[in-house]
Order: sequence, then structure tokens, then C-alpha cells
Amino acid sequence: MIDFLRDKSIKAFHEISEIAERPDLLFSNDKQQYQAEARYNFYTIQRLNKLIRKDKLSLNEFKQLISFIEDSWSSYLSRLYPGKPFVFYCWGDYQIPAFQVSVVSFYEGVELPFGCVLEKVNDISQVLSHYVDIVKAGSIEVSEAEEEMSSPESDNNDYKLMVYSKRMIC
Repeated sequence: MIDFLRDKSIKAFHEISEIAERPDLLFSNDKQQYQAEARYNFYTIQRLNKLIRKDKLSLNEFKQLISFIEDSWSSYLSRLYPGKPFVFYCWGDYQIPAFQVSVVSFYEGVELPFGCVLEKVNDISQVLSHYVDIVKAGSIEVSEAEEEMSSPESDNNDYKLMVYSKRMIC
């Protein structure tokens, strides 16, 4: 499904393939272990940034890559945990910059511990498009965001993060 990436960047291809096809995920039936799940099931994708900056990865291709991870994880979880609900998350971390994905057990009213204000969206394209815009803008945008985050009057609650999440019942 992601063979188009092999021609663009073999390193990025291997990074995405490894995350999608050989996930090393940890789950518990204990709600108290949610934070451990969140830390363990967290993946950072950086190898796409160069392709994005050089316009070698379209928004549609980017969406296919993240959907490939989501679909692969859903299939994997369906085999191992039939009937168990999970939540798939993805967001761009503009301070690194890197794109991030995670999956955790679903518990009503519990979410990933982001530590900032979330702008939740139901359309993954919004998150991807926003991330692409930030990466293409280059280091000026990232430096400004880092300065904002480190200024004494800035609080983590001032930082708004756009996050896509989708509940999966496997």
C-alpha cells in the first residue's frame, strides 16, 4: 500500500513499515495503567519532514501513510483483542518537528496526557495539512513556537495542539 514511499525515501519507507507492520504495543485491562500504555505506545515519525519540505510527499500520500498505520494497528488489535475498544491518536509536534501516533485502551473520560489545550478534530486531513504547513514554513515558525513555550509568562495551557483521534472497536 505504501510502495510509492520506497521510491521517494527508503529510510522513511522502513520507518513507516516498522511502525505499522511490527508494532510493539502494550495494553492492560487496568485503567490505572493507562499512563504506562500512553508512554509505551507512542511513536515519533521524523523521516517524512524532508520529503514534505521538498514537496515530494503530497497531502494525499501523507494521509495514505497515516491511514496505513491506523489500519494496520486496527487489524493487529482485532486479532489479539477482539471486542476491546481502543483510541488511535495522531498529531504534529511542532517543537521537534515530528509527526506522532499512538493507540491506547479506551476508557470513558480518559485521554492522552498532553498537558496542554487540545483542539480535537474529526478529520485527519486537518491535522496533516496543518503539520505540512508548519514543516514547509521551516525553522522560523518552530523557533517562534519554542520561544513562546519557554517564555516565563507562557503556560502550557496557552499552547494549543490539534489532535485527531478515532475510537476503534476491534
